[in-house]
Amino acid sequence: MLTKNSLLSVIFLLVLRALSAQPTNQPVPAAWCGTHEYSAWLHWYHDHKNELSTLRDLDTAWLYVPVTIHIVGDDNGSGLYPEGETFRILCEMNEQYAPARIRFYFMPGEPFVYHFKSSWYEHNWDGGYEMITTTKIEDRLNCYIVKDPAGNCGYSWIDAIVMGRGCSGPGNSTWAHEAGHHFSLPHPFFGWEGNAWDFAQPAPPSVGGVPVEKMDSSNCFIAGDRFCDTRPDYLSYRWTCTPDKESTVLQKDPNGVAFRSDATLYMGYALDACTGRFTNEQIEAMRANLYTEHLSYLQASSPEPNLQDDFGISYVSPIDSATEQYNNVWLQWAPVPNAEFYLVEVSNSPFFSVVFFSKLVSGTTAVNATKGIPNNRTLYWRVRAFSSWDLCTPTTAQAPAIFRTRNLSSTNELERLAEITLAPNPVNSGAPMVLSINSSESLDLLLTVSDASGRLCHQNRTFIYPGDNRLEIPTYQLEAGFYFVSLQTTQGTLVKRLVITQ
Repeated sequence: MLTKNSLLSVIFLLVLRALSAQPTNQPVPAAWCGTHEYSAWLHWYHDHKNELSTLRDLDTAWLYVPVTIHIVGDDNGSGLYPEGETFRILCEMNEQYAPARIRFYFMPGEPFVYHFKSSWYEHNWDGGYEMITTTKIEDRLNCYIVKDPAGNCGYSWIDAIVMGRGCSGPGNSTWAHEAGHHFSLPHPFFGWEGNAWDFAQPAPPSVGGVPVEKMDSSNCFIAGDRFCDTRPDYLSYRWTCTPDKESTVLQKDPNGVAFRSDATLYMGYALDACTGRFTNEQIEAMRANLYTEHLSYLQASSPEPNLQDDFGISYVSPIDSATEQYNNVWLQWAPVPNAEFYLVEVSNSPFFSVVFFSKLVSGTTAVNATKGIPNNRTLYWRVRAFSSWDLCTPTTAQAPAIFRTRNLSSTNELERLAEITLAPNPVNSGAPMVLSINSSESLDLLLTVSDASGRLCHQNRTFIYPGDNRLEIPTYQLEAGFYFVSLQTTQGTLVKRLVITQ
């Protein structure tokens, strides 16, 4: 008797033999989806469904698919899709594929790969072929995000999917659609791609060399997408739906029977708001594809430890409306157990409707924001934690932290006259902090130390001689936190940031 592993190995060898004759023709460009081929594996699947019946015994198992996102920019490094948005994309895909018991996660150690090439960022089919064949990594789902994928919203080709950044917003079903192609699913209107018809007339017996599916299901095993639980569909363009989630266009099958296309299918061309499911036969085919053609994806049998459901972010600094140098803001928070990634955002609204600064970091709990932060504003910042497996934002929202900005260190004559350093910085509380001033002139200096709320903690007036000067700043009475060291002279004022740790 065959074991599960030996059965899968035999099936996989049969699949490889069948796919050795797979066509290499490039897909035909389209306005939304550029995938127009019928998978050679799917032909094999339909011909061997009885032999695959044992796989149905595995239908209760969750299948875990590792993903590497290839983020593509132009030659100058511009146009990169925001990394933080990819967590939302995979979170939405996990919701869309949950009925199929398929879950996506980031490939550990290789969640993102970056490419800077304009001929890939906006590419034709030759550019897409070069991009995929030279950069695709084995044993995971490779997803590319570009500006223009050969004139389409996306396509599935050469065992990878390529997505346009403009078609990757919230609520978009293009990712689910192209991943469905990757796992062998064709369009329900297969054969109609690029073919026009007067739908007031009965459809022809075949179109594009493919039998046209009839409403009585008499030819559903050989016509269209060859799935019998998908209704006939002849609409190969983007279309809106009725409140009943059907096409507004009435079509007629070859027997003259009138019908409307099912708008709920991810693999159709209905607008995103209409779609919402894969059929049982489509799910069975995708799972069989993972057990055979894409068996190498199934590297994990269960998820790694997730983030706790009730985890919260503990903000360290800045908090309580502290004043910060607008072009040099250090944002710091406490680590979250099992978190691998943190998405840090700054906005002028507690609802983050407009985001001035956004950065995804890994292996750190601090970010230095030097660009994009406006001056003289009250701002909000927040942190969202993720892991390779836990890709969704917590359902319970947490209040952001607040800080204010101003220009604390504008260029002045003092910067020209003196080279000023503060070290060590950070410094442990109680340890000496030395202010070194190498001045070209004599200066009468007022030194003040203030905490993040503006409270005066130390003040000293001294005289600076030409050459090297060293001033020791006591820290034994200062608690851990952020401070501002202000140097005031008749030639100008300079402010340094001081960090004191426990």
